[in-house]
Amino acid sequence: MRNKTFHSLLYFLAFWLFVGLSFILTNINTLDSSMHTKLFEAMPHSGVTHEVTAVLLNFRALDTLLEVGVILLSLIAIHALEPNFRYTPLSFENTITNTFVAILFPLIALYAFYILYSGSYQSGGAFSASALLAGGIIILRLVKPRSFFVPKELILRFLYVSGLFYFVCVGMISLFFGSFLEYRDYIASFYIISIESVLMLSLGAILSAYFINAVQRVKP
Repeated sequence: MRNKTFHSLLYFLAFWLFVGLSFILTNINTLDSSMHTKLFEAMPHSGVTHEVTAVLLNFRALDTLLEVGVILLSLIAIHALEPNFRYTPLSFENTITNTFVAILFPLIALYAFYILYSGSYQSGGAFSASALLAGGIIILRLVKPRSFFVPKELILRFLYVSGLFYFVCVGMISLFFGSFLEYRDYIASFYIISIESVLMLSLGAILSAYFINAVQRVKP
């Protein structure tokens, strides 16, 4: 009875949340066309040459910081619900798959770094690179479940929070020179590249942990 009441309350809140979001979306004013002009005027001070990267990690960096926090919170939720999501790996090792992964994973990692650093002048960046890196880790975990190296839990947790932690640290440092996550022109490029580098590793670990977290904890 209590669970039924709780579910009914969730459905009720979800419905009104949907109504509220629909109302907001239908009443959004048309974007000011001068925004494009302002963006292009600010690009020389952004530290990068690609507009999307400039918006995500400079002009609207706080939004990106919150998105990283949401991704980390979702992993914490998976950890909390872990007993309900345990499963065993179905794959097995053989010479063909081991050789294939030995060739494929370094290429995936190399391309992930290319996607990361190409984000400063074309589409790419930390989120795309981390998704690619996570895919490589998952393939490695599926093909070689018994020989897959799993770092200690303390190291993994540090890796999970490192992206958000470094992002916040950069924001705190920027407070001494202006506003939170507002970079000076001469150092903006360094901040953006360093944030993206740490985020790629951190988000790659988090996204792969979505899939393999339960696998690596199953007792034989």
